[in-house]
Amino acid sequence: MNDRDILAQKLDFTYKKQDDVGEVRQLIAIVVNYWYLFVGGLILSIIIAFFVIQYTPKQWNVMGKIIIEDEKNSPSKLLTNGVSSDLSSLFDIKSNSYNEVRVLESRNLLRRVITEMNINVHVYDMNGLLKKELYDNSPFKIVLSHNEELNRSSNYKVTVINNQTYHLVDDDNDIDLNGSFGVPVKLPDYSITLIKTPGFKPEGDYRIAVRSIKRAENELAAKFGASLSDKQSTVIDVQLNYGNSKRGELILQKFMELYLKNNLSNKVRMADSTIKFIDSRLTVVSAELGKVEKNLETYKVNNKISDINAQSKALVQGASDYQQKLNETEVQLAVVNDLYKYVSNERNAQVVPSSLITKDMSFGSAINAYNEMLLRREQLQLNLQESSSVIKNLDQQIETARKMLLTSLKSYRHSLNISQSAIVRQNAAIGSKIADAPVKERVYLDYSRQQSLKQDLYLFLLQKREETAISQKATISNCRILDNAESDEAPFAPKKSFIYTIASLLGLFAPAAGLGLKQIMNNRISKKDDIEKHTTVAVLGQISKNTHKQKMLIYNEARTVISEEIRALRTNLKYITDGGKSNVIMFTSSMSGEGKSFISLNLGNSIALSGKKVVLLELDLRKPKLLKYLGTQANYGFTDYVISPDRDCIDDLIHPSNFNENFYFISSGTIPPNPAEMLMSPRLKELIEELRVKFDYVIIDTAPVGQVSDALVIEEFADVTCYVMRQNYTYKSQLNIVNDLQKYRKVKQLYLVVNDIELNTNGITGYGYGYGNYNNYQEIEETYGSKLSTLMRKFRPSVK
Repeated sequence: MNDRDILAQKLDFTYKKQDDVGEVRQLIAIVVNYWYLFVGGLILSIIIAFFVIQYTPKQWNVMGKIIIEDEKNSPSKLLTNGVSSDLSSLFDIKSNSYNEVRVLESRNLLRRVITEMNINVHVYDMNGLLKKELYDNSPFKIVLSHNEELNRSSNYKVTVINNQTYHLVDDDNDIDLNGSFGVPVKLPDYSITLIKTPGFKPEGDYRIAVRSIKRAENELAAKFGASLSDKQSTVIDVQLNYGNSKRGELILQKFMELYLKNNLSNKVRMADSTIKFIDSRLTVVSAELGKVEKNLETYKVNNKISDINAQSKALVQGASDYQQKLNETEVQLAVVNDLYKYVSNERNAQVVPSSLITKDMSFGSAINAYNEMLLRREQLQLNLQESSSVIKNLDQQIETARKMLLTSLKSYRHSLNISQSAIVRQNAAIGSKIADAPVKERVYLDYSRQQSLKQDLYLFLLQKREETAISQKATISNCRILDNAESDEAPFAPKKSFIYTIASLLGLFAPAAGLGLKQIMNNRISKKDDIEKHTTVAVLGQISKNTHKQKMLIYNEARTVISEEIRALRTNLKYITDGGKSNVIMFTSSMSGEGKSFISLNLGNSIALSGKKVVLLELDLRKPKLLKYLGTQANYGFTDYVISPDRDCIDDLIHPSNFNENFYFISSGTIPPNPAEMLMSPRLKELIEELRVKFDYVIIDTAPVGQVSDALVIEEFADVTCYVMRQNYTYKSQLNIVNDLQKYRKVKQLYLVVNDIELNTNGITGYGYGYGNYNNYQEIEETYGSKLSTLMRKFRPSVK
């Protein structure tokens, strides 16, 4: 087994008593070391969540129920014996529950609620940190007077000056004026009046938001919803989300009341239209019936006819059945003709009765569709002008439906004419059989037939008018409110549990993300894996962070962590050096500031304390620091030795230390302009050979090999090369220099020494405060950092 294998085993024993820390343990180590960040983030997020909950406007859920009842048992049906062909069908247009849901969500209903309840006007209290809407506790109410629909939204700042006046400002429209309570103020689009309420205060700042009707519709539509409880029922659930529970209840209740009122008014209006049509027809039929009866009476008087001749009874009875059919056909034909004239009149935009056609109800759906369009147009006229595209589009649909209805009436009239012709022909056949009857009797029958026709039509119209009048008075809505509008006890938003949960997760995630980003962005060596992933060169020793910056010779303090680590480094050197001869150990690094001078000084002192004679040769000719660390001066150094060949006494170069009788040093001397050429001088070889004779260990402090090539010039004289790296200082990319030195064997026996390891976040060895807790080894005194940082370090656990 070679020396390198022996060293590896010893290093395993000294620094790897535990298994390598896995990825999970590394994550746990980060969390434990930075616990205060996670606790602070969690506390901060909860505080932020608390203020978010406090300053987020609350939202209440307001619910109500409407039931759509079956109309089979309604008063109108009971009065007409449930016959579907009666006139009550004119105001009994079928609407299933799904249609009623759409009616509830219609824009017309939304607009009526907004207009009647002034929902597009809001008052906000601006006196506290939280802007909140006022309703029942508002110090004043707003009254707007305008001729046209509001098409623009505005915001006004109102400052109450005293009991009588206020100051109103609108920066967007350059409005700045004073007004008096109860007195209208003229604004560009309308006049506004502020009326004091019982909750009035003679001071304070408020904001008045006036929304356009269109915007108010969109906002209210987004908060309102209607749906069926289930597919098998006719109960409609209506819901409104609003920031004020009391006002939300009033708005939703108004929704339901206007819906019921609208449903009932449609039925009454349809009945009124039917009665008006029947009255007009009764006037005409009554005049015609009077004229026929008068003619019959005159004929009977003139011809002295009081009764039908018994001999014509048989023929008359035979013709009676056909006559009855003819009468029914002619009644329907007369009704159809009247309806055709009624529908043909384009200026007559009234509801068309469908139940007058008793023989064929195929027109029911067409007439009902036409009637629905007329009713829809009347509703839209309440809010829209005649020039509106919606009205024009609906007029086109009405005209199309009217033409289709006229076509259907014409077709039905044609079929009635054919039936009438057939019956007339049959009557003519019977008439031929009674040709021998007296002419007077046949004339009498003609008059009787006309009288019977007019009388049947007149009675029919009288009956339907009475039924319609009764139904009109007994009409009730087929919908009713099952549950009045009522809000929940507590607002559904903001959801405290959800916000606190999200805030807690963010509070933990933010530090984790920050630490993760820090690790990703970190391009310096911070943990053991950074070394193991980039190089296979063995680590000879690890030196903790020097907390006493003013003390460079730490090893003289026997009870410190660093002094114990220097001893460990000294022990490891025994396994890679030849104890039977003098050894030359060279220290270099990637760049200045990694601590090679500090380690070489303390390692030399440690070896000297073990009884070995040690000399520290400072060959960093560019930035020498040895004399500064030792606090001494030397006028004669290496460069002076090289440029003075006439002075061969090496003893003049060697200076004893004032802290250890076995430790000596050779300074770099005067800083030369050509340090590389100085090191290539043959006198360096002579010097080192002479030092090997005089000392057990020769420690050479060289310039950083990552910046200059001085160390490679000296390498041929060294037995061991220690490459110093510094935690959180040396770049990961600089490990390529180490790999290059090893791959191309530019140095002999290359080993790493990691310096400046932070004990509380030790990611190199994984032992944390281990030394400080064993055998009373502890830091002498910490003289840096504030009391707060000291306290935080005490509470922050070590990673083991």
